[in-house]
Amino acid sequence: MLTTEDFISKKIIVIDDSRTVRVEVIAILRELGFLNIQEAIDGKDAWKSIAAEGSANEPFELILSDINMPKMTGLQLLKKIKATACYSKVPVIMISAESEQMTILESISEGASDYILKPFNKKVVKDKILAVLAR
Repeated sequence: MLTTEDFISKKIIVIDDSRTVRVEVIAILRELGFLNIQEAIDGKDAWKSIAAEGSANEPFELILSDINMPKMTGLQLLKKIKATACYSKVPVIMISAESEQMTILESISEGASDYILKPFNKKVVKDKILAVLAR
């Protein structure tokens, strides 16, 4: 069972080219008690933060990423994340309107911990985040 301290201390990044989605996901994370949340507008922007935090020996502990983004897709980003030693075991939850079975399977096979379909509701997001962190 996760404690309040687990929530407060977890370092999280939310990546989506839609500001509305980022705001909504961050609001859900804050409702759950998380305080250390960063955001990025696309895969390239996210990778800069992810790599920098990993190099500083302070890697993110949960990553939520859209799949369809400009500059670097979520799948391209996922591959880079999972190929980086300090992130190989970090949970990554993919978020997308892409409901095609092949895309979901590719995300999971590349190391995604779970998948959230847009449009989503608060309960689904909360349940998936808690389940991934409890593993």
